[in-house]
Amino acid sequence: MVGAGLAGLTAGLDLTAAGWDVVVLEARPAVGGRVRTVRTPFSAGLHAEAGGESIDRSHHALLALVGRFGLTTEDRQVDKIHHGVTYWRGRRHPTAEFLAAPGVAVGCERFEAALDELATAVDPDHPERVAAAEPLDRRSLADLLDDLHLDPMARFLLDTRQRGFFNAEPRHVSLLFAAQQAAAPADHAAAAISAMRIAGGNDRLPHAMAEELGDRVVLDAPVTRIEHDADGVRVDAGGRTHDGAWLVLACPLTPLRTVTFSPALPATVADTVHGLDLGSAAKVTIEYRTRFWETGEGSGYTVADLPIGLAWSPTDSYGSERGLLSAYVTGDAAGAAARLADDERIADAARQLDQIYPEGAAQRTLHAATTAWANEPFTGGGYAVFRPGQMLPCWPVLRAGTGRIRFAGEHTETLAGYMESAVRSGHRVAKALGPAPG
Repeated sequence: MVGAGLAGLTAGLDLTAAGWDVVVLEARPAVGGRVRTVRTPFSAGLHAEAGGESIDRSHHALLALVGRFGLTTEDRQVDKIHHGVTYWRGRRHPTAEFLAAPGVAVGCERFEAALDELATAVDPDHPERVAAAEPLDRRSLADLLDDLHLDPMARFLLDTRQRGFFNAEPRHVSLLFAAQQAAAPADHAAAAISAMRIAGGNDRLPHAMAEELGDRVVLDAPVTRIEHDADGVRVDAGGRTHDGAWLVLACPLTPLRTVTFSPALPATVADTVHGLDLGSAAKVTIEYRTRFWETGEGSGYTVADLPIGLAWSPTDSYGSERGLLSAYVTGDAAGAAARLADDERIADAARQLDQIYPEGAAQRTLHAATTAWANEPFTGGGYAVFRPGQMLPCWPVLRAGTGRIRFAGEHTETLAGYMESAVRSGHRVAKALGPAPG
């Protein structure tokens, strides 16, 4: 197993239970992958998620693991988006009022209806089989939005939300991929989406999983070379060599580009590894002395036509006098943010939050943290996005693997981009390999 994120740890646990002798290789000095809880430098009792954050009520595979390890969840504010604010063209509006403006709610409903209509023909497991797969894959999500000729306010809202959902500009998202995600089974009720987090921090789950796996997890072991043939695999990592019957690559594709494969991967597989990127994503979390945004029914959930795009409160699921706001920067703006030094990125996000919430400027403390996932050498971005033209060639490769190599991770699941996605992929690959022979 390469990668000790949720996908690799899940597959490792399942395969161990199925009788396999498992080794989970992790390049970093800690497990968790893109699940990373930040506690320092915040005041005592405060924490925020630098990566995977919210859990939907339909994320049953993840919730099963939470229960298995004796962890609990904590609920976020219900209808947090509706009770948030929208900042557009220099003015702050209650989101409920913004949605009530002529053309906004209707425009959003037209978009959802158009995407749902495309999704009805798509089998999430086999999006390549839809009759219009090729033209859908060539088109972008932005093309669909353009076709609808939406009210400018509705278009801004949808662009911002879709950019945050896919962590990429709509013009960089395959319409076939968007249709697949719309077709993937999920509970779309407002109260079920982004409903909770793991109490005490999401990183408690991968740490508990790794503890059960024990010394099967090897840290500080970046993979440099993979030899593979019909009989098995040999992996060089962290100065040691590991032999196995199968290899599960439960990591993003980006770091695999520096690994030597012998023999070279088949062209279709190599093209997928070198072509499928992760969308850009960065988070900046800032501490405040009070939760000033909670006046009335305020939630802190923010949609803005500024580079930060979206923001919310990591402290909306647990009690504390002080509060945190996280800016979630995606798409082109995240690429620009990644080029800044951490202190510059924090200062830039703070200026934008001050613009939206002038009353919060005096409440800011000196405590802030940021992660630009594009700068993480063993990650390279937020989560997978299939650009126009990539779904048809890449999806079958990710699902089938090659020879004795299989792929796992959120980028290989019908529901992409979630912690739930990673867990599902780990279960799926372990089930496909089945019980250990003899």
